[in-house]
Amino acid sequence: MTDVAAVPISELLHDAEKGGCQAGITYLQQLRLRKMVDPHSVLCIGSQLLTKYSGKLGDEKWPVLEQVLLASLQAGADDWSAYCLKSLKKRFPKSHRVQRLVGQCNEARGDYDAAEEVYEGIMEEASDDMVTEKRKLAAKLGETGVVGRRTTPFGTRPTYHMVVVLLQPTTAGGVEALSSDIANFQTDTEVWQQVAMAYAAQGQVQQAAYCFEEVLLAMPHSIYNILTYAELLASAGQTDDARKYYCLALEHDENHVRALWGLLTTIPPNADNKTEAKLRNLAVGRLRSIYNQQPASSTKTAMLKLLA
Repeated sequence: MTDVAAVPISELLHDAEKGGCQAGITYLQQLRLRKMVDPHSVLCIGSQLLTKYSGKLGDEKWPVLEQVLLASLQAGADDWSAYCLKSLKKRFPKSHRVQRLVGQCNEARGDYDAAEEVYEGIMEEASDDMVTEKRKLAAKLGETGVVGRRTTPFGTRPTYHMVVVLLQPTTAGGVEALSSDIANFQTDTEVWQQVAMAYAAQGQVQQAAYCFEEVLLAMPHSIYNILTYAELLASAGQTDDARKYYCLALEHDENHVRALWGLLTTIPPNADNKTEAKLRNLAVGRLRSIYNQQPASSTKTAMLKLLA
């Protein structure tokens, strides 16, 4: 019997696109379990399930409706978001989860005052609801005009995430608004990461590195976190510390191109220090080996010239 959790998501999508109720359910379930975001495929597969197989979904109908609703907010498919929300409100009229979806729909329309009002109503009944607290923060930032927006075929929309909006403050006021609320999310790495990136966008690299250190402490084996922290340190002028973290990244993957190039930026071409010179020669050698294995291209030629 095949373990569906081990099947690549691309294969599950391929099966779901052929049609059929169970294949579609399995694909959407695996997206949720793997915490993956693909609004386009969710809308395609989910809308097919709700249109053709609504009577066969059973209790699976409700998570599918929620998933399609969130995907429609990302894609700007207003008809589907209205349909899904209406169905969920009818089935769960007093659910905080559904009320939160109402707030997210308000955010998608740019009505942040209405969204905050919804979230405040939930918090009055469940003051420890941290998911709602984060949504309230997202609405607050949206109201100040500091949440990133994107253009879709359906118009300009706030940048959304399946659970929490990806906060992208673009002004000093946005950074202040986000950092002032971090006391409520001391153990939330996503918020720390957003604060770090917000500081970096404002050129406050030292503060960004301080915040990202919290992310790294929570997830020390993530090569992405290690490299991001190294790059922030390098940008802050802390070259020696940055070099150590680039080396740490290379312990996880000795041929990681981003880590190898990063390491090179921390060592001058004519380094007098024997250890630094050895590290530089090692990085150059590995990069040359990587590029020499690639087919001929202008990029390959340019990279090898840089390493000459």
